[in-house]
This record gives sequence, C-alpha cells and structure tokens, in this order.
Amino acid sequence: MNKLTFLHLPGWIILSILFTPLGLAAAPANDNLVAAIEIANFPYTHQQSTIDAVNEPAELLSKCFEDLTTQFVSASVWYQYTATRDQQVTFDTLGSDYDTVLSVWQGTRHPLTEVACNDDNGDQIQSHLSASLEKGTTYYLNISGFNGVSGNLILNANSVSSLTNDDLADAIEITPDANFSYSNVQNTKEASNESNELVASCDSNNQGSVWYQYTANDTQRVVFDTVSSDYNTLLSVWTGSQHPLEEMACDDGDGGPDSQVSVELTSGTTYYIRVAAGEVGGGSLLPQTGLLVINMTSPPSNDDVANAILIDEPGPYLNTQNTGGATLESGELSPSCSPEASASVWYLYTPSVDYDNMIFSTVGSSYDTVLSLWQGTDHPFTEVACNNDVTVLTEQVTQLGSASQVSLPLAENETIYIDVSSASGDTGNLILRVEEGKRDFAITEYPNNTAITSCQNSHLNVGTSAIEGVFEVTQPLSYQWYQGESGDDSRLVAELEDEAVFTTPLLTETTDYWVRISNPTGTVDSDTVTITVEGNEVPNGVGIDASGNPISTNAQFFGLVTTSPEETENVAFINQTDTVLISYAAAVDVNHIEQSADILIVGGYTVDGQTYYFMRNGNVWEPWEGNIAELVVAEEKVLLPECIEVPVFEGSLENMPGIFTVYVGYRPTSNGDIFFSG
Repeated sequence: MNKLTFLHLPGWIILSILFTPLGLAAAPANDNLVAAIEIANFPYTHQQSTIDAVNEPAELLSKCFEDLTTQFVSASVWYQYTATRDQQVTFDTLGSDYDTVLSVWQGTRHPLTEVACNDDNGDQIQSHLSASLEKGTTYYLNISGFNGVSGNLILNANSVSSLTNDDLADAIEITPDANFSYSNVQNTKEASNESNELVASCDSNNQGSVWYQYTANDTQRVVFDTVSSDYNTLLSVWTGSQHPLEEMACDDGDGGPDSQVSVELTSGTTYYIRVAAGEVGGGSLLPQTGLLVINMTSPPSNDDVANAILIDEPGPYLNTQNTGGATLESGELSPSCSPEASASVWYLYTPSVDYDNMIFSTVGSSYDTVLSLWQGTDHPFTEVACNNDVTVLTEQVTQLGSASQVSLPLAENETIYIDVSSASGDTGNLILRVEEGKRDFAITEYPNNTAITSCQNSHLNVGTSAIEGVFEVTQPLSYQWYQGESGDDSRLVAELEDEAVFTTPLLTETTDYWVRISNPTGTVDSDTVTITVEGNEVPNGVGIDASGNPISTNAQFFGLVTTSPEETENVAFINQTDTVLISYAAAVDVNHIEQSADILIVGGYTVDGQTYYFMRNGNVWEPWEGNIAELVVAEEKVLLPECIEVPVFEGSLENMPGIFTVYVGYRPTSNGDIFFSG
C-alpha cells in the first residue's frame, strides 16, 4: 500500500504527553429495553452516541452470534415500533462510525424472541436488514457493537412500498424535500421488461426493471444511487416520452447492489430513471425479488474548496455525507500518495490552540478514501500530509486497506484544508472524524551507544510495542533517522517504512543519531545514541607498483564475514548451507582521497594443498594466473572517498570444502600502483 508521507511545517511541536481527564460514565437514555425510543413515522433517522451503553443481565445474544460468547456483541441500545399495518420495513445503520450489529425482536420483556438480524452489510461494517411486520405488533430494535465497541450511531428506517412502477407509464414521480433529497424503498418482486424497452448499455443482460421520473426545475447536477439495495442493480437515466428512450448515463455498480450516476439536467426536461437487475456470476440473473432503495441527492456542497465545510471546536468532530457526484476542480493538485485520486470534497480547520497530535480519519467510510492535508489560500495548495490506505485496529472498528488516517501536530491559527478523495473513482458514505489523538505505541528498545574503529559502520535497532489497552499497533510505522542531538531535525539521513534497523554509513569520527517514529496515531522521538569512533591499529595495507615492487601506504582494510546484513562482527563459524556475506571496508590512503581508481578483487581457494586464484571481472569470477598486468577490474573509475565499502560475495559455499582467502584493493588510474589488503 501507499506510504504515509509527512512534509515539514516550521514551528510545529512534534510530541508531548497527552493527559485525558477522567469523567463519570453516562449511559444512553435508551440503554435499557424499557426506555426504548419510539419510531412513529417513516422515513425515520436518529443519531446518538452509544458510548457507555451496556447489555442488560437477561438480554439475549443475537442469532448472528449464537456460536460465539457474549463478549463478542454488547453495548446495546433500543428502539421500538408498532406496525400500523402489515408491512415490510428496512432498518440500517449506514453512516455510523463503528461496527454495528442490528436485530429485531418480539415480546414485552427479556428474554425476547428474535425476528431478524444482520451484522455487516456486504463489505461494509454497518448493518442493514428487512423484516415483514404484522399490524398491531410492537417490535423492538436492538443495535449493539461488534466485540463490544460503541460510537456515533445513525439509525435509518423506512417502509417498503409495493410494485406499482413496472412500466414506464407508471413511473413514480420524484419530489425532493426541502434539502433536495429523495429516498424510496420498494420491492421489485415480479418486475419485468416491456416489449419495446431498451436495456441499459453498461450490462446488456438485465431485466426486471422499474421506473421513476424527475422533471428538473433548474439546470442542475443531481446524483441517483441505489445504496442499501440487496441485489445487483443497474441504474440508468433516459430522455424521451415513450419507448424506445435515449440513454444518457448508466452504472452497474461493479456487479454489486450499489449503483450511482451523476448527471447534468436541463431545466424543464423530464428524465426517466430505470433500475433493473444485472447479471451475476455464472451468467445467471438474480431472482426478481430484490429490495430496491433509490435515492436522489445534489452533489456535495463542499465539492469545491471555496465551499469547504468548517470543522468546529471543541472536538471531537464528526461529519457524515454522501460524496456521490463529487468532482475535481480546475487546478486542483493530486495527493502525492495517490496521484490517480478523484472525486474530492473539502473541509477547513483552523485550531484555536496548539495540538501536539491531531488525528484525521475516514475509518468506517464505505469506499476507498485518500486523505490529504494542504496549506495555502487557493489552488494549487501546498501538501502537508497524505495517506491512502492504513490498517486500523481500534475500539470502534477493524478496517483493513481502504480507510485513510493522518496524525500530526497543529499550531494555533494555522489554517489547514482537508481533502478527502476517492482512490478508485468510487464514491459513497464518507465518515470524517477529527480528534485529539493518543499515540498507540511506545519505544521499548532504544539504540545502544557503541564504539567502532574508523571506516566501520554500525547497525542501530529500535523496538516498539503497543501501549496498554491497545490490541495492535496501527501500521505503517515510519522511521526518520537524524544525525545530531535528539530533537534536532536539520540533518535527515534516512527514511524507512516498517524497517526498525538503520545502518550508518562508514564513520571516521564520533557521531550522534536519533530516530523519530510515526504512525497514523502519533509520533515519538528517541534519545540520542552516540557512535564513538576509536583510532585504528597500525595500517595493514600493502602497496606495490606495476612491477611488483613494494610501496609504503597508510591505507587500512577491514574484512567482514557474516551470515546476515544486520551483523557487524565476524562470525566464528559458518555452515556449508549458510548464506555467506563477505565485504571489505577500507580507509583510503590520505594521498589518494578524491582520486579516480579501479577496484580490484582477488580470491584464493585452497583444497588438497593446491591454491587456485580467481579475479572478479565486474560481477563475474574468472581464473587468474597471478600476472599483475592481467588483473581485470571489478569496478572502474571510482572517485575514492575517505572510506569505501566493497561488497565481495553473497551466497552459499555448499559442497566447496577448503580455505578461502580474499584480497581487495584499488589501483589509481593515474598510474599502475596497487594498494590492497595484505
């Protein structure tokens, strides 16, 4: 997945300890069955917090979880509805920000009798069900949290209308409310196609159509969708007055129940909306008994940055909206973590105080979001942070791969624009949560101070673990290694993702390092670790001229044989089946620094008292007869630094018993002299 990217904002504080005041628990008013909230009319929507809700002692577990223990579903709240006629009713929790379990019950007190239940609606963590109710019977609706979670609940309910719009002539007229929205739930049982009816172009194998009509009062853009339907819908928009009509838009919802089209309408024109059943796996068609939910809305009001929704204080802040019909503006930059993102909506936040760790999250949204934060006054803005996919394991929800989350410090009166886009072009129910965060991990193993000789490197390891009460650390973890004292971020030397080991370059002087570790929940800085560089022993390099005559040199060579890249000490023993890593580090003769030279590598293999020599030609080993003039080059024309590292061999020495000797050296291109490990 796409990495979490942070861009520096001057003056921001990186980390402080967050203290959360303790408060008294206040259970929701409808925590118990006897206090169930009454549903009087349809359509019905109610929003509430379920935090601190509990189960009653005699409350039964839903059959959705009859094979599990009671710890898997709790934190319940209650609603009630008395049917005014024999009717079919739908209930859903779309827009809620946690993993819900929805069930319908009969009776007057615990233990009740369950009528229907649903855990997850398709690939969404919210719930949706339909139930047939009898006139005069009181039904109790229970909403619980999977694994005992709680959060902000949105409950929707609506009655299901019968099939009256099978033919174009009987199309149901769409009349939007004051908020320019419309929703209808109906049963499409026994729906059929008319004889001269054209089928939708986005899937020719569709049948069982029903019809709606809408006359635009103004030139406008509207969004039609079938979100929460329970069969594979094909949604299309048509113009004309009788069959055959002319199609202007079509969507098959990628073979699923949620189709959506956004269309530009002309004032005074009547448009016909057709919903049919599409083909599913194996070439078959779904039975025409599906439950259809059709909605019409206007595009998001915050589609453009000029109309960004203002995030209020104090937090936490929660906003739920349908992003159907969202577009990109002219001049709008793409998020760096997902350049193909589209369908953006905007929010605006200006904190009134400094925050050390503010979390922006789309956890619980119904589509694959991209979250990015920006600064500026107009397009093109400057990106501050970006996240595409994050693995989130929280008390509210477990969501893998499609949610987005960014955590970062914010400064007082520093205006931030929040862009929520779509990674795949899909839109749907967006949940944006903004709250002061608590880091879910801590450093448990700090890098150790160590001493090395000059022209050696060191492996610095840092360990993390989840803080108390956290099931698993949110991924990914980002490691930013800096040179200098802890907190001095002026010399960034390495950025690693999900890699806790940093290998320093070859060092010639004592050097300090520290690491800043971040994930979507927060940031923490390590202490300073000091790598002390001690003086080398007497130089062991050997120099010869082109004729083989000795030349004095102060070059120093250090060989290393390990079985792992993380090891910094020579291993005492190796097995024939081990992967062996052989390398050299060299302190270059002071007279040759910044000169051009060829790198030479020679190997000797002794077996049964006979030694065979090989030289490396690039990456290929070739036999060598010992003639200096015939030495080939492993690497040409290298500008010699003060210290140089030369990889020699990586692989297995299986079935090769004997003694191996390796020589590494360099030959300045200005003459034929050679300086090598003696």
